[in-house]
Amino acid sequence: MVRDNSRRSEKKPSAAPASAADERHSVLRTVLFGLQHVLVMYAGVVIVPIVVGSALGLSDADIAKLVSIDLVLAGVGTLLQSLGLWKFGIRMPLVVGAASNGIIPMVLVGENHGMPTVYGSLLVGGIAWILMAPLFGMLLKLFPAVVTGTVIALIGLTLIPVGLRMIVGDDPGDPGYGRLSHIALAAFTIALIVVFRRLLKGVAGQLSILVVGAIVGWSAGIGDLSHIGEGPVIGLMGPMHFGALQFHPPSILLFLVIILVITVEASGQGVAVGQVVGKRVGPPEIARLLRVDGLMTAVSGVFSGFVYTTFGQNIGLIALTGVKSRFPVAVGGVILLALGVFHPVGEVFASFPKPVIGAAAVVTFGALVVTGVQLLSTVDFDRPSNLMIVMISLSAGLVTAYIPDFYLRMPHVVGMFLESGVATGTALAVLLNLVFHAGRRGAPDGSGPPDGGGRRGHAGEEARAD
Repeated sequence: MVRDNSRRSEKKPSAAPASAADERHSVLRTVLFGLQHVLVMYAGVVIVPIVVGSALGLSDADIAKLVSIDLVLAGVGTLLQSLGLWKFGIRMPLVVGAASNGIIPMVLVGENHGMPTVYGSLLVGGIAWILMAPLFGMLLKLFPAVVTGTVIALIGLTLIPVGLRMIVGDDPGDPGYGRLSHIALAAFTIALIVVFRRLLKGVAGQLSILVVGAIVGWSAGIGDLSHIGEGPVIGLMGPMHFGALQFHPPSILLFLVIILVITVEASGQGVAVGQVVGKRVGPPEIARLLRVDGLMTAVSGVFSGFVYTTFGQNIGLIALTGVKSRFPVAVGGVILLALGVFHPVGEVFASFPKPVIGAAAVVTFGALVVTGVQLLSTVDFDRPSNLMIVMISLSAGLVTAYIPDFYLRMPHVVGMFLESGVATGTALAVLLNLVFHAGRRGAPDGSGPPDGGGRRGHAGEEARAD
């Protein structure tokens, strides 16, 4: 299929300046390809609101609303990214969804300061993202491979306990804590992930894992379906659902740190898709891409969404099918909007047994660790400086994951920052990299800028073109 498309584009040299991203297909093919994009990204989109809502102890009704608004905002972001509007959107086949990296600040801030502070931080962080999009090229120099790999691995390692708590529970004193049936269901879900990834490559295995796991859980009496259909069938969650926004500088700083990390990854996705569709992606295009991520994150502050980013898994679908047009992706955005407005969709996902979601979350967060390790594999560890950066940053970043009250006696302002292991580890990695590598540009040891933002796999080698 890829060869056929490439031949077709070779026969039309006059269309080359517009790139394959502007190719048009029949309505039926466009809709079918758009549905494929939704299926590939859907599990990644809905897992973030479910994990955040479950980790913060929200009701099933609130989690359902979070899923719905998440789908709506992902749909709007995907439409903007693929079609473009003014200075927003890269106008290429890229989808937008809730970033798993954003789970950490939402859970930490939500537990300590409540949801209004989470959404106040999202609003400020998103606005800063939009305003600073053209300047991120300079800031990215602070995040070479040795730093980005460390931070991404740290995020994954910090998030894994969140998924584990969804399996066994939060309170060891609870009679239901560590229930064997829940652990067995989680193990069954992970086994499904292995089998489905082995036998059902591509679209078929993405959503089926969660659905089959949920059906088995419901059959065993784990999970509650009783609330489905109780509320309105169609509608949207109103603004500031969790109360008036509150603004807390240390919390805002934590979100800004995560946004910087996400920016590195999103930039890599932009460069990678440019390589796939045969269109050069430079700083102006990356700035338009980042403005969409910032806009959707800022809007989330008002409408109770999440940190949004450009997804990379759909780039693999483009390479697999050979369909490089942005218009099927835009149709996918419309489908996401429709699913978000249709409330029973969110209610069904909110009722999924927590051990199923926890198991999927553990594997997803493990993938983040692997991504970080892949990046670090490009770093020359024969240089003691790189070894010191990773050792110290990872160790300091994992302190609160092992001992949550480690900084209990610290002054409040200092403790607020240190309680986030990701923020602590990121700050140390950036600082140590400056100490050891300041003035070295493009060092072969991996201390130079990462390849296109550091996301390997689909975005790894392509990003070198930037």
